[in-house]
Amino acid sequence: MLSDTDLETLIHKAISLYNLTHSPNAIAKLIFFSPILITVQFSGVFCTGCSTMEITEAFAYQAKTLSQGRIELKHNKTLETSPHAIQTSYIVKTK
Repeated sequence: MLSDTDLETLIHKAISLYNLTHSPNAIAKLIFFSPILITVQFSGVFCTGCSTMEITEAFAYQAKTLSQGRIELKHNKTLETSPHAIQTSYIVKTK
């Protein structure tokens, strides 16, 4: 099981990887962290064919892959905060 510090470090690494692979179309930023819930803001000029679910699921997949399956982010809620930004909260499941 991951410590809270290791979990937060892993989330930051997942955000860095996400930004490396999805920028400039989408950029992720950690808004809130707790061991059971995180909130990530996605901003940018989202591609016209991409749904918000594709954007948020890509981040969850990268976090799971980076952790070698030790964490899973379950989509909780997504809110549009501006025309070019959404905030998604995830429930954190650790193994």
